[in-house]
Amino acid sequence: MLERILRGILSGMALLAGLLLLFVTFSISYNIATRALGYQSPLWTVQFNEYSLLWITFLGSAWVLSRRKHVSMDVVIGHFKPRAKRIAETVHSIMGIVVCGVLCWYSAIMTFSLFQRGVIDVQAVDVPKYLVIVVIPIGFIALTIQFVRNLILSLRKTQSAAGGIAPVADPGEAAKSGLKGSIAKGRVN
Repeated sequence: MLERILRGILSGMALLAGLLLLFVTFSISYNIATRALGYQSPLWTVQFNEYSLLWITFLGSAWVLSRRKHVSMDVVIGHFKPRAKRIAETVHSIMGIVVCGVLCWYSAIMTFSLFQRGVIDVQAVDVPKYLVIVVIPIGFIALTIQFVRNLILSLRKTQSAAGGIAPVADPGEAAKSGLKGSIAKGRVN
């Protein structure tokens, strides 16, 4: 149940990131078209495109991590033995939890401080600064939760491999390495 809720939240965040990407695409196209026709393009579009790029990054990052499509050192880790790969996954998840947890904490403090002080981002449209950066702690908490999920999966793989039982497959990992048939038959590297 909790797994479905988390997956739904991450998918919703990714959908919102995709919609913002569409907004950026169309607003830039609109700016180009209006300039080409000799009209003044709206000033607010640059400002909201800047905000959108920040929001796209933090809304989509946990979803990307959940699909195991983030940047990783596959060139190095690809040469590891299965046990070393599981250890590297565990260490990676623990480091991700610590780093993202700390960044979530500090960005939440900063966002709350901006809210309390009433700081305004003065540009074409005046916007409360906390509304611009509130996505940072939201993104980092989602990343922290996803790293916890990855750690649990990694520990399950390690425990099941130590016990001689075939591990529960991670769909993203199975698709990435082409092991679907091997997992279904109970054989894993």
